[in-house]
Amino acid sequence: MKKLFLKSQNTIFIFDSGLGGITIYNYIKNIFFNINFIYLLDNKYFPYGNKSKNFIFQRLIKILKKISYHYNISLAIIACNTASVSSLPKIRNYFTFPIIGVTPVINLAIKKTKNNVIGLLATSTTLKNYKIQKKINFLNKKYKIETISSEKLVFLAEKKLLGYKISINEIKEIFKSWYNLKIFPDTIILGCTHFPLILNELKIILPRKICFLDSQKKIILTFQKNINYNPKILNKKKNIVFYTKKNKYIKKLKILFFKKNFTIFSSLKL
Repeated sequence: MKKLFLKSQNTIFIFDSGLGGITIYNYIKNIFFNINFIYLLDNKYFPYGNKSKNFIFQRLIKILKKISYHYNISLAIIACNTASVSSLPKIRNYFTFPIIGVTPVINLAIKKTKNNVIGLLATSTTLKNYKIQKKINFLNKKYKIETISSEKLVFLAEKKLLGYKISINEIKEIFKSWYNLKIFPDTIILGCTHFPLILNELKIILPRKICFLDSQKKIILTFQKNINYNPKILNKKKNIVFYTKKNKYIKKLKILFFKKNFTIFSSLKL
């Protein structure tokens, strides 16, 4: 079977187990026009945050092989902190196209903090990652890194994006351990692509003047380095969404992606 070339200068493949990758899609499409997007919603294994490093790595290999076999990919974006820290840079050895990911912006937080207390919100697999742990242990000599791992926060972010009301009190309960801290973090890293989706709620329940950081600027800079982008090309775009499991939210998911300028919504066996 021949690969499908979508009529645009670049085809960007974004994938995540859930809807967190939409934050990455929004960052890119608002700056770079006339790019085709393929989004894989691997909801069969949502969330990645409680899966093992080995499972995630093997799953990503399977996904990238499947999509790159059928489509000519200019760049793949692992739009999940957990999957990124579990597979990069090793996974790049298996493919010829560039693959980038998102990881907690710890170095940026160090530059931003004024009281040397940094909060890190992430999944359990991200926080258990050897490189992340090593970084935190090294920084603890000078900085205090307070961490919260919450799968529930990921589910709440998904619910909000699908149009459901979410409880502020439920979110507040997740941060209960932080309310007794002697010094509250003045800088908080959103170490999951889902968390920017509930930024407004976080601002309500947490102290004012907190600096919230995500991977937005970092992903744009990395994107620019890996893509030959020409804004003068005006070919019509064709954005595709694949999902791996049909569930009760499929109709809402279809509406959501169509509102975001995707034109094809289809299941994919993986």
